[in-house]
Amino acid sequence: MKICIVGGGSTYTPELIEGLVQISDQVPFDEIFMLDIPENKEKFDIVSAFAQRMLKKSGISSQLHTTMDSEKAIKNADFVLFQFRAGLLQGRINDELVPLEFGLIGQETTGMGGMACALRAFPIVENYVEQIKALAPDAWIINFSNPSGMLSEFMINTLQYDKTIGLCNVPIEFVLEAAKAFETTRDHIFLKYYGLNHLSWVEQVMVDNVDRTNEMWDRFRLNMKNIPATDYEPDFLHKLRLLPNPYLRYFYMTDKMLQSEFEDRDSKGTRGQVIQGIEKELLELYKKKELNEKPSQLEQRGGFMYSTVATELIRDIVTDAGHIHIVNKPNNQTVSDLDDDYVVEIPARLSASGPESVSIGNANKVTTGLIHTIKNFERLTIEGYMNKDESLIKQAMLIHPLGPKESQLEPLWTRLKEVNKDYWKLN
Repeated sequence: MKICIVGGGSTYTPELIEGLVQISDQVPFDEIFMLDIPENKEKFDIVSAFAQRMLKKSGISSQLHTTMDSEKAIKNADFVLFQFRAGLLQGRINDELVPLEFGLIGQETTGMGGMACALRAFPIVENYVEQIKALAPDAWIINFSNPSGMLSEFMINTLQYDKTIGLCNVPIEFVLEAAKAFETTRDHIFLKYYGLNHLSWVEQVMVDNVDRTNEMWDRFRLNMKNIPATDYEPDFLHKLRLLPNPYLRYFYMTDKMLQSEFEDRDSKGTRGQVIQGIEKELLELYKKKELNEKPSQLEQRGGFMYSTVATELIRDIVTDAGHIHIVNKPNNQTVSDLDDDYVVEIPARLSASGPESVSIGNANKVTTGLIHTIKNFERLTIEGYMNKDESLIKQAMLIHPLGPKESQLEPLWTRLKEVNKDYWKLN
């Protein structure tokens, strides 16, 4: 069995290696290939050497290879994990800073920053998917690259690679928080969870098949390191009668989140700039020859439970386990009143044939308008990219709730094109 990690030089990779070691008794990997690009060589060398020490300490027999040859890394792989950041960390920082110049939310997974990130990633994804189709046609693609939902939509519905599963660590945080609140373990929890990646809601909490939803409103305290810590007011949650993804704060609390972003930019820096400092510290740690296990400082990086989400999914496909995971996949009647071909974030039963739909009924009407709008935004952006038609992308920008007003459209588009000129392929 062979696994390929695209973006192997990520500082997250040691956590992934730890996760693979933890499932190695059930999933015996023969080879792990870490793939990266020349622009990231210094970081890649440090991370890969540390990963080798971790694997050696574990005592498992899997061989770890590092390469910048994508064909070599992908050929005959069983799983290909996408965890690359298109445009590296500076691309993320641009996603945060440029929209703020226009008084708009700046973020790498949603709004105009998320769109810019997707347009950088599309040509990279196209290239890798083309190689996977040719060299590893039976491989499962597991995508963590941002924006995860739009890239999964792109791979499944545009590039027609059905064996794609998009992942995020937010759903498992909801499950863990529910388990903590109801004093049980996560295998006793089922969530009626649906929406898009970073645009999702929990409508119902089941504990051992008993509906405990009415007890949950004051019990959840979910905060994410990657976004400003501005909590939903309890009164708001009681009125909404849903538990929203923390990233929905950008929609429900736009003014507060924007003010927080301005304050961060002008003091400690944007999240991407903060991560630059965290990564510098992590890489200094990773250089230490005596270090052979994941350092606690990695928790500051965000992405809590990232490796658990990825490796348990791999385990359950390989072992045909039938456990439920919350993943990005085509709806296929999971949510009765959403289109079947929408790639959405929903519960699915994972077996050897991949994610199988679990019917959860209709979506709450409070959610569907935003789901349809953002899905149309995603598809217009993808269509604009595929047709090299900027006018379609501009239409997408105008329908996004976090997008520009008419007078801002052209100046914003010009700035985004300027900072992404080395990555966007629109002509």
